[in-house]
Amino acid sequence: MIETRKTSLALMMMLSMGCPMAAGPRGPEPLTGACTGDLGASAAAQKVEAFIVASNQFVTASAELSTSLHDGCRQMGDALQIPRAELAAMSASPDRTRLVCERVSRQLRDDIAAIRAAVNVHAESTVVPPRCEVSIDGYARCVGECDAQYTPAVAEIQCEGGEIRGGCSASCTGRCAVEVNGTCNGTCEGSCTAFDAQGNCTGVCNGRCVTQASGTCGGECRGGCSVAFTEPRCTGRVRPPRLEAECRAACDARLDAQARCTPGEVSLRVTGDIAPDLGARIQRVQAALAGGYRTVSGLRARLERVATSGAELSRTANEVPSALGAAGAGAVACAVGAGQIVAAAMSNVRVSVDVSITVSASASFTAQ
Repeated sequence: MIETRKTSLALMMMLSMGCPMAAGPRGPEPLTGACTGDLGASAAAQKVEAFIVASNQFVTASAELSTSLHDGCRQMGDALQIPRAELAAMSASPDRTRLVCERVSRQLRDDIAAIRAAVNVHAESTVVPPRCEVSIDGYARCVGECDAQYTPAVAEIQCEGGEIRGGCSASCTGRCAVEVNGTCNGTCEGSCTAFDAQGNCTGVCNGRCVTQASGTCGGECRGGCSVAFTEPRCTGRVRPPRLEAECRAACDARLDAQARCTPGEVSLRVTGDIAPDLGARIQRVQAALAGGYRTVSGLRARLERVATSGAELSRTANEVPSALGAAGAGAVACAVGAGQIVAAAMSNVRVSVDVSITVSASASFTAQ
């Protein structure tokens, strides 16, 4: 009863401060008004400000990701020649992302099954997984905004479950990725005109050629650098030492909302006795994989990051108000409101994650 009364009072104060918890057609809207201004000079108020910035960016990202996922599935649907009237009807629904993506997934699964079942036909695929990375410098700035007393060097920050990538002006240890349009004596990240039996690029690579580093690297160094990286990025989770839970949750969510993701790729090659109707089906599938599927695969990788950090942000939101006695009633009210919009946005994120997995699973039929 006491907690319910505190929440009700906080929400009433939010309305009086001009911070309405509006719900738009795509879900909750970010906080506005006094909640996005200066909430005070105390350390507690500073944490609330960082928490609100992270919450607003999370809410905005959840809506943008849902829209982009819908658009990627619509693009796949057009390539697979699903009737446009059918797609348009589903796109008019409030549940449009789930409806369109599930319809596309069924069509892609059926088309791939038909290709694989054809007599005297051999189908094989090449799969390049998506990759996401976040700015280590950006994370350090976020931590500084959340806790003015925390000033670790960037070199102290670890990249958990991934590797650090960036420019290296000295000796690079690990791998070196260089943009090429020609021969690649390493791993080709991009398109390749020919492959050997082991899947290595033996033709012309258009993209990044990744080789083992042995000294200087004229491109992107992946692993370690004997001096400080330039614009370092982490492909895993950024982990600075000795960081309070509230600031960690806020900065994880904030940087994951800004994560830069390279789409994955699934390319399908079919040989053999291909009948005209099967050839048309193959072309539709190839167009869907080369177009909208690339968008969906990159979104799935980003959505999974956002879902993980959003769940932690939502959990932390339940603890923030009770830990902010020195921040003042206004800051506490804004923290409660931020927690409310994060919880509402998490529902959208979960739906988006589920449908992106469904679409990815339908395309994985080519990788058997």
